Amino acid sequence: MYFPDDMNFQYFFFSTYPGFFLQALPIALTAGLIFVLRRRKHSGGPLVRDLVPALFVCYLTGLLCLTLFLDLMGVLYYFLFYHMPSGRSIRWFSWEFDLIPTLSLADREQLGNLLMFFPFGLLHPLFRPRSSWGQTVGTGLALCLSIELLQPVFGRSFDVNDIIWNSLAILLSATLFHAVKGLAGRAVSR
Repeated sequence: MYFPDDMNFQYFFFSTYPGFFLQALPIALTAGLIFVLRRRKHSGGPLVRDLVPALFVCYLTGLLCLTLFLDLMGVLYYFLFYHMPSGRSIRWFSWEFDLIPTLSLADREQLGNLLMFFPFGLLHPLFRPRSSWGQTVGTGLALCLSIELLQPVFGRSFDVNDIIWNSLAILLSATLFHAVKGLAGRAVSR
């Protein structure tokens, strides 16, 4: 398959954050579609009721693709586009750990970590409507820690800075969601 300025496409799709997002998007949407189809099979309610939980499933699938399966996705997409091996090798078991936090202001990577987990605090309570602020934050922190602990197995590195920024994002978004929910509840009860 030939793309019009192939080297620019390769750089964009395989080496930039928007390209990584585009790699994860079809997989995430497929997971959401499967979720909706399975749920529709067992429930007869309105389709709109299934879309918010499906959005959370899409988000989680995309998050796992970006944090754990990025190298595997790159190799698979390269083969799909060019019908030949990419030359990249998939590393397993890197056992790299960065346990020393840096107290610098947000750079691009830290901003990416913040943005990657910010939707969790908004989507989790929509997926589980009865979850409290503490349950949302606890579930988010458990997910963040689980992903970070699994990254050295999948050839990436454990970084305490990622946990700090991911946790901050979860705390901010869960607080925002529950504050707005509380204000909306008070306005409705008046």
